[in-house]
Amino acid sequence: MNNYKNHRTNYFFPSAARILGFVMIIIGLIGIFSRGIETILISFIGFGICFTRYGVLIDTTNHKLKDYNQVFGIKFGKWELFKNYPYITVLTITEKSTTYSQSNLENSTRRTVYRITLLNENHYKKLLLKKLKNEKEANKLAEDYAKLYKLEKVVYSPG
Repeated sequence: MNNYKNHRTNYFFPSAARILGFVMIIIGLIGIFSRGIETILISFIGFGICFTRYGVLIDTTNHKLKDYNQVFGIKFGKWELFKNYPYITVLTITEKSTTYSQSNLENSTRRTVYRITLLNENHYKKLLLKKLKNEKEANKLAEDYAKLYKLEKVVYSPG
């Protein structure tokens, strides 16, 4: 029996697109009652936008991992050997989000996030396992993952 650990990292589409997806679901469902069954296509597109995710699936029994995109519950991706990623680290990233109003006024927000990431031998390939807002919590969880998956926790240093 396979023992899978699923690390869903994020939604594929940004929050503004996902809000539009929810609106499409509602429009499609209302359209079924007023226009007919053919408007269900709008709801399916909305479901695809709202619930498409990506992540990493780790098979601890066979020592493999899959970097996947999940659409309608189906995970698309290629299995790789887990030994290709012997290191784990916490990366500090500043994310910036910008929106513009109709009068072309810019509203920007910045936030620091901590990404628990698997690294290959030379640190050029990275796989995101989890994104957290708290640095202490991220370091603690990275140490737990290092023990669980028998990885070495390192400082990111490509080359």
